[in-house]
Amino acid sequence: MSDILVSGLTIIRNGVRLNYPFIEAIRSALDICDEYIVVAGDSNDETLERLADLDGEKVRIIHTQWSPLVRPQKCLLAQQTNIGLGYCRGRWCLYLQGNEVLHERDLPRFREMMETHVDNDSIEAMLVERLTFWADYDHYVPVYPRRYKYTARIIRPNIGTYSIRDGMSFAIFDNFSTQGRYPNSIDTGADVYRYDFVHSVEQQARKFSKAVHWSESSQDVDPDFFYQHYPRQFIARFEGSHPAVMGNRVNAYPAENRLDLERCRSELELSERKRLLESYLYSRFGLPRSSRNRFKLVAGMEKKDRPPLGLFNGTLNI
Repeated sequence: MSDILVSGLTIIRNGVRLNYPFIEAIRSALDICDEYIVVAGDSNDETLERLADLDGEKVRIIHTQWSPLVRPQKCLLAQQTNIGLGYCRGRWCLYLQGNEVLHERDLPRFREMMETHVDNDSIEAMLVERLTFWADYDHYVPVYPRRYKYTARIIRPNIGTYSIRDGMSFAIFDNFSTQGRYPNSIDTGADVYRYDFVHSVEQQARKFSKAVHWSESSQDVDPDFFYQHYPRQFIARFEGSHPAVMGNRVNAYPAENRLDLERCRSELELSERKRLLESYLYSRFGLPRSSRNRFKLVAGMEKKDRPPLGLFNGTLNI
């Protein structure tokens, strides 16, 4: 067996029905992966057919069944991720959820960092920052935790690393012990583009009712969900570029589903005013080390060249 440096990993089930860009997610990382493991659950849509069209030389499909006995159900995501980790042969694993996509401009940096730190055992994970889009591809949520929330997406897979809780984060169990800890991590300075709220109202309702990490709450979606859930001050116009693999989805997005920011509610609850203040401080001074993160930061956060938060217009207005 060749010495595989980088494994990719994604889990997916009913990705077509849930309108996840899972094919785009996988393709966004293929160029810097030597193999790509896809843990494909027992779907009843066209998910498996879509996966069959991927590059067969790198991509390996692992077929699984999602057990209804796992409690809480959201932990199925961690269980399935851990199945995939067991198949990863690389020194690093680049993990993407089915609605997360990487921008091509960041790929050389990811690969360089993995090669630089491959023998540095003190680095166990690398962080990206979530960039969550809202209702369409032209708006995002620049407040904490939809932004300024860092998560490990490059991890060492074979040192007692396990996905935990809802599959969003990882823990290291030294010597495969019973006592876990969060991984020693460095920041890549890059974003992961999350499209988990780019849906029509009907699609969002389907996600809330069918996706395991939402189904326990059995949420109903009001027709004005995207206009009432967050206040206008929580949403900003996206002025950057999307990953190239998302081009077809961005161009084909229906005009009737696009957000009219002026229709969003403007009244702020007390908790939302606190959230704005917190986000403003993070945008000015960075995320504090004392915050409740699921990683141990080894060095400082990378300085990002991003425009000021649109919701503040240069000043704090709450």
